[in-house]
Amino acid sequence: MVPVASLFSSSLRQQQQQHRTMVHLHGPTVLSSNRGRQTSKTQRSSVVQAASRLLTPIEEPPPNPDTLLTQEELQERTEMLLEWWEGKKNVLCITGAGLSTESGLTDYRGHNGSYHRGHKPMIHDQFMKSEYQRKRYWGRGMVGWRHFDSAKPNVGHYALASLERLNRLGVQFEDKAEYHAQGEDSERWLFGSGQQTLSIITQNVDSLHRRAGSKHVTELHGRTDLLQCMSCGTKRGRLDFHDELESRNEVWLKHALKEAEIRPDGDAALSDENYNLLDIPSCKVCGEGFLKPSVVFFGDNVPKHRVERCTAAVDAADGLLVVGSSLAVYSAYRHVRAAHQKGTPIAILNVGETRAELEGLEVTKIEAPAGPTLSLVASYFEGMKCNS
Repeated sequence: MVPVASLFSSSLRQQQQQHRTMVHLHGPTVLSSNRGRQTSKTQRSSVVQAASRLLTPIEEPPPNPDTLLTQEELQERTEMLLEWWEGKKNVLCITGAGLSTESGLTDYRGHNGSYHRGHKPMIHDQFMKSEYQRKRYWGRGMVGWRHFDSAKPNVGHYALASLERLNRLGVQFEDKAEYHAQGEDSERWLFGSGQQTLSIITQNVDSLHRRAGSKHVTELHGRTDLLQCMSCGTKRGRLDFHDELESRNEVWLKHALKEAEIRPDGDAALSDENYNLLDIPSCKVCGEGFLKPSVVFFGDNVPKHRVERCTAAVDAADGLLVVGSSLAVYSAYRHVRAAHQKGTPIAILNVGETRAELEGLEVTKIEAPAGPTLSLVASYFEGMKCNS
């Protein structure tokens, strides 16, 4: 294999300079002895002990990706990933919040994750059953969501889009009706080619993969920029909703903006949490129902058709790449575990230990910042295409 350094030394310097302005990646703890090497079951204690560690509050965040590696070390980790990739034609990628932190977004478990500061995210039942909790959600969202929605894709997002375009990322499998939501996707199923293509399964709800140009993405936990009435099912764009929400609550919002801390997924912590006076718009169509973001809140289930589509994609893959995720959430981890049980090679590009390592899965762990590493990988494959 051609050394990465010989192809991209100038590109690497530019990326490292750019990376100094970026934030952290996603992951709960540090395994310094496992950075950049293979792990196996013999290097882990029992699953019971691993599970207890997962449930233990995080005492220390993982290291800062901005200062984690030297240029030489980054080259070495990139070559490790390229070696893992060699010979594979159907690589599927799972991404987490650690990829989007490089766009300036906050995550939960990373180097500067909100869990380290006592953040408790919205729970599904709270939103559905409590008017006050809905007011609290929209009040905090008035402060946090504009920042969240203004984020731009970073070099990692663009690199994954390039890898898809180069046919280095993505799997194909037979399309089935059960991979589509009833009603919404009926035309896509009826008039489709009979084949599904999937490149990325993302846990993120920020739409940055789509904005970067990736074509075949399943947003496992939904998207925050679309709302749906819980009574009649009517959908509404969140930007339009926020315009109305802010116009109805101008005085409250002006006061709330004085002191706030941005949290993940469009949330914010406010110094004054008096939400009773908020005026929240109802559905414009039925006039009675309340609107909910089209996301899977904590405590809710991923829609069945989405799970089955991802399961089929994992089954069709000859390699599974995890980027920027601690895999603490089962909705993503289930697919990594399925790949492991099938014998599919797994690579994890993440700063900090992951659930896969804690539970003893055999993985190639690459402890490196996602954006610069993926960008070098994409550049390498671009170079191969130009030289062929």
